[in-house]
Amino acid sequence: MTELDVVFRSIINFKNASGVSTISQTELVKNFRAMQEVIPEAPEEKAYKALYYFIRDYVKDCTGAPEVPSYEFIKNHYENVEGNETVLAILEQIKTQQPYIGQDFRRTLKMYNEDQSIASLERVLSNASKIASMGMEVGRGKKKRRLRGVMDAISYMALETKPLQQSITGVKLESQVLSREDADEFLEEYDKINRDPMEAIGIFTGISHIDNHLKGLKNTELMLCAAWTGHCKTTFCLNMAYQAVFSGWNTAFVTLEMSHDEIRKALYTLHSCNRHRFKQVAPEYAHLAGTLKYNDVQYGTLNKEERKFLEIVAKDFSETEGYGKCTVWQPDKSVTTVSDVDFKLRQIQQEYQSDGVDLDFVILDYISLMGNEEGDKSRDYNQNLNNIIKSLKRLCLTFNNGKGLRVLSPFQVNREGYKDARANDGVYLATALSNAHEAERSSDVIITLFISDDNRGNGMIKICNPKARRDRPFTPFHACVNFESKYMFDYAGDFETDPVKNMEIVMSQT
Repeated sequence: MTELDVVFRSIINFKNASGVSTISQTELVKNFRAMQEVIPEAPEEKAYKALYYFIRDYVKDCTGAPEVPSYEFIKNHYENVEGNETVLAILEQIKTQQPYIGQDFRRTLKMYNEDQSIASLERVLSNASKIASMGMEVGRGKKKRRLRGVMDAISYMALETKPLQQSITGVKLESQVLSREDADEFLEEYDKINRDPMEAIGIFTGISHIDNHLKGLKNTELMLCAAWTGHCKTTFCLNMAYQAVFSGWNTAFVTLEMSHDEIRKALYTLHSCNRHRFKQVAPEYAHLAGTLKYNDVQYGTLNKEERKFLEIVAKDFSETEGYGKCTVWQPDKSVTTVSDVDFKLRQIQQEYQSDGVDLDFVILDYISLMGNEEGDKSRDYNQNLNNIIKSLKRLCLTFNNGKGLRVLSPFQVNREGYKDARANDGVYLATALSNAHEAERSSDVIITLFISDDNRGNGMIKICNPKARRDRPFTPFHACVNFESKYMFDYAGDFETDPVKNMEIVMSQT
């Protein structure tokens, strides 16, 4: 038995005597996706390579939900093609193995990958030694050449160890983009998105005008939610965190301003606003969706019916399959740095990977409350802020061995910028971020929020988009916030005359 046999046993649909799959198609597809991440290239052995490409093409050609082929389907294919006795023998060998899912499968992948990487590294080192001492011919045909000497050995090692890095991390960070390999990958990625446009969609905010235009926060992007004090920066982040978790994205909320308990209560209260969900799972309580007040949850003043509904909300939020994971972390240090956050996120990533998933999205509430790295003697607040923002963008790009991460953080505008926005119908100018030029330079998306004195009582909020790196910024518009539940929602046109009716219109459409 080899790890590779176990890997293939875990990505082929084998059925028991009753004709029932031993592993569900959902888990089989998850296993295959994990294999593509950890082992991006097909195995070297000819028979395994043939099986790998057969399974890959089968999954790729699925017109509906992706599936992997059954053992019987693969066997029938190779029995009808001459010269595949080795593949059939390997298939029977694979059949005898014990399959794995989740973290057990990832562990098997890692063991196989490490064994292959060690063998490849030993081969490269051995060849480099030969090149340095006596010389060696490399390449084939017209590309065949003789290398000799220390410099040739170093160049050989640099070239041959590049694929090892990708093999270990599962992420391609360097390539010759005009190569046939990259061209094929480029077209394959396009076809994948063309078949399923949701592949290109990021994490939504829950506000239609934003989501329809930006198509969500994409991987490796840094989003800043900029506003003045008390203008719903954290509320916006809470709503986006909830939307992410409800949609299946695995999330972490780092809170430097509110307590862990406050964030947790806010998220459960937001779930209670999901009328569409509770029309499905608890229709007799759907009339209460959107009516629970955060303060009533905070101070234990719900009535009996509301308390029963809260129990249903908690059960649904904690037990329903398909929701993402959500870790809320309140640091216990007086000063929290980007390095502290990075270290904690790595711990969370390890916890999530034990269940076979990755950390997708982080909310950091918020940048201005973070401190200098140890050894940084600078006392200039703005320079520190710039360094923190640059470090966060770098974290977006490099997290999880280069696979990336989405980060959202509130950002405090300066006083002059707030004054300008008051005089400009809630639209912020670039000067609002002038105290930290990296906010505009390093971020991918900037959202601004503004609540006028006239609208503070009715919850109308002006939302603008000073920057969108991948798109043209959307036009300013109004949305609504229910301060009692912290729920943000679309403006349906009736808010000025009847805020409650507006909310009912919006929620009836969800």
